[in-house]
Amino acid sequence: MSSRFLNIFRLLIYRRLSFGFRVSHFASYIKSLVAFGEPRLSEINWLFESLITSLNTARRNAEFVRTSQSITSLRHAKNLLSFLSRSLNDLPDETLVEHLEEFFDYMEESLDRAIQLPLAEEIEELTSLIIDLQAGWDKLIAPTTSAPYSKEEQSSSILA
Repeated sequence: MSSRFLNIFRLLIYRRLSFGFRVSHFASYIKSLVAFGEPRLSEINWLFESLITSLNTARRNAEFVRTSQSITSLRHAKNLLSFLSRSLNDLPDETLVEHLEEFFDYMEESLDRAIQLPLAEEIEELTSLIIDLQAGWDKLIAPTTSAPYSKEEQSSSILA
């Protein structure tokens, strides 16, 4: 059932980008994010990375039967998921937003179940879904950016 939401998301992205009557409005929205919203793009990408990190931590703790630590990481992941959902809630395509809401509802229900009984396999599936959603988001904004989002790299060079 979880792949159903991922397939819907992919279909909507590709369908919306392939029809000319939707591209201009959507592209202008994404361009405005890039032009005026670099902090927002950074925030969204930080939320994705933090959510994935929390889920991976929860999975590792579940593998070693450290239930309380796993539950703590899952609760943190649920909070991050809520912030991510709100961040993507104002996209200009109402149909996409509705499907994202369904996806986030499914993820929240799944996290609630995982909090009750943390199973590494289920947490890994949730992580995979978020990674796929992040890949879709990256493809969505890629046509309007000159370079893909890159994590801040620490520079070890010393300026003379």
